[in-house]
Amino acid sequence: MSRPVVRVGPDTPVSEAASLLVEQGISSLPVVGEEGLVGIVGEADLVRGRIPAQDAGTPATHAATRVGDVMTRSPVTRTPDSDVADIVGTMLDRKLRAIPIVEDGELVGMLARRDVLRCVAHGELTSADVWRHRFGLVDTDRG
Repeated sequence: MSRPVVRVGPDTPVSEAASLLVEQGISSLPVVGEEGLVGIVGEADLVRGRIPAQDAGTPATHAATRVGDVMTRSPVTRTPDSDVADIVGTMLDRKLRAIPIVEDGELVGMLARRDVLRCVAHGELTSADVWRHRFGLVDTDRG
């Protein structure tokens, strides 16, 4: 899970959100308003309709200039104690690149496919493996 969470507001310009994705090397951003998490915006949301086909003869659509206009509202979320296998299953089934992690209504992290891939690369294929690697413990030390 990535923390601190890079986030944007619904009034953030699309160009600024796109720059953040590129600079941070991430695929999506949680959108946080006064009432908390209000959406998620990803690469496809920010690119859609902005680059016309060369032969189309129609200009790119620039109507949506704010993140709130292109974001996915009411994103799928999970809590910090959610089973990672279930989160990964949801990501794959619903073709999601990242899921916001929320605790008591507050955004506390983002779990992205790349975070899971990092675990696979380290051979951490169970939650116990992840625990041992992160804290240098053996199973009996976990309590």
